[in-house]
Amino acid sequence: MFAIFLFVPARADAAFCKTGETVTLEGEIIIPPVIDGGEWFWPGKFAKRPCQVTTLRGKGTLPKECAVGKRMSLTGRVLDAGIVTLEVASIRCY
Repeated sequence: MFAIFLFVPARADAAFCKTGETVTLEGEIIIPPVIDGGEWFWPGKFAKRPCQVTTLRGKGTLPKECAVGKRMSLTGRVLDAGIVTLEVASIRCY
């Protein structure tokens, strides 16, 4: 009799999103965004499901619900200009 053991990591980082795809990412807000004029940015590591980007980037005013400790769901298009970025088209915080 023999046994085969497979070791699966408890938590692995998601693969990077594919350039040109429209995806919805989810995550928890653990720091406020950086706001520069009419644009805002977050590190992409906060939203890793189902794939990952380096930066979350959006334009306009963020909903007031988008505060530290809340969860967010962002939909947008993945761009790669040296940095994999989600150009956010819509955001929902809860």
